[in-house]
Amino acid sequence: MRLKASVNKMKMRKVWTSLLVLLMSCATSVNAATVAEQSTRPSFELKTVSVYNKLVEVSVIGHDLEDLYAYEMNLEFDANKLRFSKATAGNAGYTVVPNVEGNNLQIAHTKVGSVKGDSGDQLLTTLKFSVKHAGKSTITLQNLKLVDSKLNMSKVTPALRETLQTESGTTFSDISGHWAEISILKALEEGFVNGYADGTFRPKQEVTRAEFAVMFSRALKLDMNEGEAAFADANQIPAWASSHVQAAVQKQLITGYANHTFRPNARMIRAEMASIAVRALGKEGHDVTNVNEFADAADISAWAKPFIYEAVESKIMQGIGNNRFSPKTNVTRAEAVTVILKVLANQN
Repeated sequence: MRLKASVNKMKMRKVWTSLLVLLMSCATSVNAATVAEQSTRPSFELKTVSVYNKLVEVSVIGHDLEDLYAYEMNLEFDANKLRFSKATAGNAGYTVVPNVEGNNLQIAHTKVGSVKGDSGDQLLTTLKFSVKHAGKSTITLQNLKLVDSKLNMSKVTPALRETLQTESGTTFSDISGHWAEISILKALEEGFVNGYADGTFRPKQEVTRAEFAVMFSRALKLDMNEGEAAFADANQIPAWASSHVQAAVQKQLITGYANHTFRPNARMIRAEMASIAVRALGKEGHDVTNVNEFADAADISAWAKPFIYEAVESKIMQGIGNNRFSPKTNVTRAEAVTVILKVLANQN
């Protein structure tokens, strides 16, 4: 069922990609009156959301919009200093895969179906860049093509420029280009994860239960308790992890096993991670319908199904391909920080 939905989604993306390309290249001509109107309305803003360590987020905001159904925007950035990572749309619809050529970045987005466009003030997109080299760099919003719900197009040339002062910060030698690079840098900034003495992060390394408890405790800023965890194998819990494990246990985020052990050196598995993440959000659902749709639903233990359901429903976790959840697969450091950041985002 999920596979079929995925195929249909891919088909829809191809259709809307073709439509948006056609719409941008063949939209109606702009007359002089329209050009004059666009000189005062709408207006646009280029705003730096955050600059920290090796991550930069910049938002493009439209003001006094009228029936904005689709848009194409062209930006210029310093490719010697910044590396484009991701564009997130501020409204519903479909975003064409961004086109990056040297210093130039092109973003295109459209609503889907017979709906009205946006009016008023609207966040159009948030652009994420990683910092390659420290120093001053600029991002310029050169021009936009705006299309209303009747497929009339207008052009604006705001030529807005944002100057950034980025610092070298702390980074790792083994995460450049990794799918979780931005998340790892953000986790570093949040202070709940560290690297190794050799300058690596080791994103593919599997996480132990003790390590995950420490990451989670730091991220949630749990109150530390000097007492010793009441487990039969408490003496196996490393000193650097003991207080964090105790805090997570007291908050009922993580539990031990039936034989009263914690197994701090055992690898964290995806089912356990789902249960901890969901408990942190105070959600414990009982509808397991969408869990049963996974091809490997038979591998999901009964105790884990409500947690996995909520984790998927809340978009904290997802399958790993081929319509599988893989509940017993060990969690990597990259996966751990990604899920923890999603939990933090859901709490805000």
